Amino acid sequence: MVLKRDGFGGFRYYPEDSELTILCTYEDQGHTFVIIQYLDLPFSYRLINRDGLFLLEEELFDFLHNEIEDIDAGIYENVHLAKEITELMTTQK
Repeated sequence: MVLKRDGFGGFRYYPEDSELTILCTYEDQGHTFVIIQYLDLPFSYRLINRDGLFLLEEELFDFLHNEIEDIDAGIYENVHLAKEITELMTTQK
């Protein structure tokens, strides 16, 4: 487990070599945000600003870079799910 910024205003431990999936994306104030899920740990979500991909660790950057066209096309967009996940992650602190 590795301590990383969670994107929700804090830090969490995430599995080091977990499979990742894009759960959803949403736009806020002109920025696109991506919520990813670490599949090895239940309820393990991380919020990423699409504009900050180059700041991420290599594994996560490579994963999201391969999906960037789908992210930009809005394939994963789900504002309702994003709101639920954000509320879940910010009330657990």
